[in-house]
Amino acid sequence: MHTISPSLYYRLYRYGTGSRIASDGVLSLPEQTAIGTSVLVREGYRWDIPSPAKNGSPRIVIGDRCECSRFLTITATGRVELKADVITGPHVYINDARQDWEKGGNPSDTLIIGEGSWIGAHSSILGPVKIGKGCVVGAGSVVLRDVPDYCVVAGNPAEFRRIYEPSSGEWIRVDSEAEARRVLDRRSREPLLSICIPVRKQAVELRRCLESIYAQVDDDGLIEVCVLDDASSEETAEVGHHYGQLYRSFRYHSDPDLAAGGSLASQAADRGHGKFIMLHEPGDSFMPNSLLPFLNVLHTHPDCAIILIQPVFIRSTPQPEQLKGLSEFVRLTASSSSPPLPVVLNRKDWERTADSVQATNFLDPWVSRQHALLQLNPQFCLCRYTMTEAGRHIGSAP
Repeated sequence: MHTISPSLYYRLYRYGTGSRIASDGVLSLPEQTAIGTSVLVREGYRWDIPSPAKNGSPRIVIGDRCECSRFLTITATGRVELKADVITGPHVYINDARQDWEKGGNPSDTLIIGEGSWIGAHSSILGPVKIGKGCVVGAGSVVLRDVPDYCVVAGNPAEFRRIYEPSSGEWIRVDSEAEARRVLDRRSREPLLSICIPVRKQAVELRRCLESIYAQVDDDGLIEVCVLDDASSEETAEVGHHYGQLYRSFRYHSDPDLAAGGSLASQAADRGHGKFIMLHEPGDSFMPNSLLPFLNVLHTHPDCAIILIQPVFIRSTPQPEQLKGLSEFVRLTASSSSPPLPVVLNRKDWERTADSVQATNFLDPWVSRQHALLQLNPQFCLCRYTMTEAGRHIGSAP
């Protein structure tokens, strides 16, 4: 495959390293076309920007590691963005203009295809719609409305065919719109992961942490955020109420009678409804694009009682290793540097240990309950992965 000449790719708004774009194609306005790293675009594409942005910002954005098959047509009256790892089949047509043809496009319209989604051959995506992360659009489909994360749609117009359900770990077949809405509602009530955050007068830290989460996730039913506040700060309450209005997946609890010490962690974890529970400090923001790869670890290790996260110096994909036994868990946690390694808990196993733990002279209730959990279910996972800013500084090499 012959690729575009240096004289052309230097005109692009951005051209990432390792990318290859076929020379047999048309870019109407390369100055407002952005290409990520390791992108592959095959022959016959036509990318048209009929209304250039006055501020020079890109109207067509192709994310890292996207693979675009032959004859991909994009028309961006507003903005069209393919997030990282999107794959498009041959003869796909994408147009962000609203389908009210008399009014035409709107410069503020945005069409987004989420990370890791796959668009089948001869499909059309029309209007300022959002296709979520991990979706599949069947061949020959016409998408005219938003598609939630981790769904399969097909047909003209496209309708739901399958929806990923975290509680069972299965892709559920649906035969009607009503059935699809029931599955999506059930998914929102029992997500894959609950991020539980206890706070005490930490409004600034909480806001920064929530920004780092919701920059990566939406109301997709796979992640919920639970904040437990000791009601000691009006500013913290304002942050909680603000995010509660923005996201259905966000829940805020204010309790002036919260117990101090290690039991606060347990109280925060008890608020989660997810299949797995992550206790998280508000002062530790998540690194960009770190949450979604970790969800695959949870999906592939559903029977583990605990997932122990060991940060690494070099940022990479999660490296899970399934282990067994309380003694092995104690060895790993005892040998780690301070602060303690983050843990993610299996909620059902966690709930079964609710009445089995008391504080001792050696262990606080939070640690003691983890040990009780592993006595109940000895399966756990060590995941070498850096998710947070703090983890980037304290991690050890695998």
